[in-house]
Amino acid sequence: MRIYIYFLLLLVLLTACSGKPENIYELLKDDGLSDEEKLELIFEDNYLEKIGFDKLEVNWLKAVYKIRDNKALFCEDTIFTTLGNKCFESISNPLAFGIPEVRLKNNSIPKFSILLQEIYMCINTARIMHDLNNGFIDYKTKQLKSNQLITPNEFIQNMDKLKAISLDQLFLKQGPSDTNYRYLALNLFDFYKKHPLDTTSFDLKGIDKEAINTSSRLSKVLISKGYLIAKNLSNQKVINGLKEFQKDNGLSADGLINATTITALNESNHKKIQRAAVSLDKIRQSKIHQEKYVRINLPEYKLYFYSNNRLISVNRIVVGKTTNQTPELNSNITRIIVYPFWKVPTSIIKKEALPAIKKNISYLSRNHYKIFKENKEEVDPSKVDWESLKKFPYALIQEPGRHNSLGVIKFEFANSFSVYVHDTPSKGLFSRAVRNFSHGCMRCENPVELGKLILENDLIGTKANRMTPDSLDEMITAEKNRSIALKVKIPIYVYYQTVVAERDSIVFHLDIYARDEEYLKLLHNKTK
Repeated sequence: MRIYIYFLLLLVLLTACSGKPENIYELLKDDGLSDEEKLELIFEDNYLEKIGFDKLEVNWLKAVYKIRDNKALFCEDTIFTTLGNKCFESISNPLAFGIPEVRLKNNSIPKFSILLQEIYMCINTARIMHDLNNGFIDYKTKQLKSNQLITPNEFIQNMDKLKAISLDQLFLKQGPSDTNYRYLALNLFDFYKKHPLDTTSFDLKGIDKEAINTSSRLSKVLISKGYLIAKNLSNQKVINGLKEFQKDNGLSADGLINATTITALNESNHKKIQRAAVSLDKIRQSKIHQEKYVRINLPEYKLYFYSNNRLISVNRIVVGKTTNQTPELNSNITRIIVYPFWKVPTSIIKKEALPAIKKNISYLSRNHYKIFKENKEEVDPSKVDWESLKKFPYALIQEPGRHNSLGVIKFEFANSFSVYVHDTPSKGLFSRAVRNFSHGCMRCENPVELGKLILENDLIGTKANRMTPDSLDEMITAEKNRSIALKVKIPIYVYYQTVVAERDSIVFHLDIYARDEEYLKLLHNKTK
């Protein structure tokens, strides 16, 4: 019996001496183990899954560290290496690269172990690099994509590059080679480094009635956004700071305060950078890859025409009001209409035309309108009982001419929204920075010149369209309705990207239709 008790005591003692730590915290605190030994033990037992890593992540980490013989990447003897410190800063600021914070694995564990932080750094670096190349929003479901990792071999190959470049530079090299993407990625990074990441949404009601000076609410907002330095302020510096802010936000850089400037000032830098992240993601997943096409970015108020993979024309445009929003769409331009007729949409008839006709029937003749029955028989407006008319049972057609709301030229493409790109008699609107004034169509600043370029580039092999740029001039001089069919249809992409960049600048355009909001809400969800 005594021998049996001694045996049990010895067994308990041996088990206690050789027993494995109950959790990862005990293991990581063991100063008698090297980092390599700790990593080996971490992967031998189910430690990581117990603190929130899924099986795919655990297997990925096993594969990464197997390639490295369980050697740490960023730390040595319980401290970060110089490389580790630099990489930690890069990974901790994903928005600098257009990746929202929500995409990182949330490290809620107390940061007592540098080695555990390295494990999180590896996972988050692999997540960031996957998102930079594949995107993080599913635009069909309008949900965030599930988090994914680049392969272990890709990860190791990329980490080897850190011998020559920084992790910042490595992140900035990811993504498509598209010039628009590259400029936006680089300028977003530069803006992030130069401006405070303020999260305050201001309420600047009445600021347009205040004097611009060093103690104004305006100066405090500009300081918080990094457009002013608090020391040695002067009224002129406040105005200069406002002008720089206006330029960065696609507004008239006149140093004057108006409603659009106030709207831009109210938005935090953090939200602007999140919008930039969404804009980068849209380019990243864009399907615009053609030799010849037209693209229109609504918040930028610009139309771009490319031919032979080269940008050959840029036009300012006017887009729909907030109450008559221009839709996003993909279609093909098939013809150019010279001196078009305009069939007034039902919505405009109901809201504007019919009330105006009832008020004064001369509205029709003043605006060169004619009305027709369904069988295309013209109706004499003087014989219609307008007062008793509750609905408009006719087609309302505006005659061609320079007075026509579509101007002298229209670019036609099939769509279910009855919108087009066209000329306009109201040329003065193009001088404004914010140009959302139409009923939904896209008014083009120089449509005749655009039409000439389209005809000049309308080729099948070497066979050109028989209608030349000179032909278009002759038709416009003749002032008659004509239709020019294109030999090759031109893809047209109307899209919505609020943040854009050129070689040396970034512009945060107003989210005029608040379409970014549904995506920004996704970025507030917690991740794992």
